[in-house]
Amino acid sequence: MAQQRSCIFNFLHTPADIADKTVTDGIQTVVSRVFKAPFPFSSFVLSAGFRSPADGWLLLEAQVCVKEKWSGFYKLGLLSGKMKSSFPAQEDAFGRVATDELVLSAPAEAYRYRLKLFGGAEVTSLAVTAVSASFAYDEKIAARLPVGSFEHEVTPISQMEQTHPDRRRICSPTSLCMALNALGIKTALKDFLEEVFDQTAGIFGNWVFNVSAASARGAESYVRRFSALSELKNFVAEDSLVVASIGYNRGELAGAAIEHTPGHLVLIRGWKDGKILVADPAALKKDLVLRAYDAREFAKAWLCNKKGAAYVVRKK
Repeated sequence: MAQQRSCIFNFLHTPADIADKTVTDGIQTVVSRVFKAPFPFSSFVLSAGFRSPADGWLLLEAQVCVKEKWSGFYKLGLLSGKMKSSFPAQEDAFGRVATDELVLSAPAEAYRYRLKLFGGAEVTSLAVTAVSASFAYDEKIAARLPVGSFEHEVTPISQMEQTHPDRRRICSPTSLCMALNALGIKTALKDFLEEVFDQTAGIFGNWVFNVSAASARGAESYVRRFSALSELKNFVAEDSLVVASIGYNRGELAGAAIEHTPGHLVLIRGWKDGKILVADPAALKKDLVLRAYDAREFAKAWLCNKKGAAYVVRKK
């Protein structure tokens, strides 16, 4: 199911998109048909939900077509019941893999994915999100809130109150943990940190691994990009929440938990009176986690500065 809004392209894949399946030495290889994008794109993220026994694994790969020439397949993530890992630097004339995102040197017009599965691993969902090579931000449209108001009850968690040595770098799993708990999927942050950790990059914020860990706990979760706050009406509800990636300079987001950041994640829990309601894990104490940010300022921090990158988390 494809969805195009402005300069963003989102696609939820189904089994009908598979063109070929083979099995060699116990490894199942699945290759999709070719997908032509509605516009040339400059970045690409492939995310997956999966379930697997402890010894099973899933390898995510994708290739792109630029001016009728195909790249090789880039490795975008290795998922297993025991660990998750990105890969050492991958770069060629077509582009490079920036941990969890394929960043292209020249706009591509089409893509194809390849999955390798072993040991009983199964894919439960597969999503692609891409950004136009000519990305443009329209504040008048982007900052428009959905009609009315909505507020999801969330139990706050402050990453800064954790005893973890990397507590300043765990905004992603902390936000996602709050989302899962709010949707009735009981999740302990300590356990979730281990489930999302990227052993190669040494980070907790790999987008692909975070949504995969959420999916393994029974949620439907994937990476998606948004173009306008008004889209939230379909994704922030009693059975669904959004974790947004934001970035801003000092003075650009009034009342923020941290003064400035090139990249931070917060849980969007609703909207009201011209404000976006969030749970910001960077607050020093849990009593300060639930906040309200100006819609226009938040839209710039998220939809402009981070091109609308987010995790969608739904209760199945």
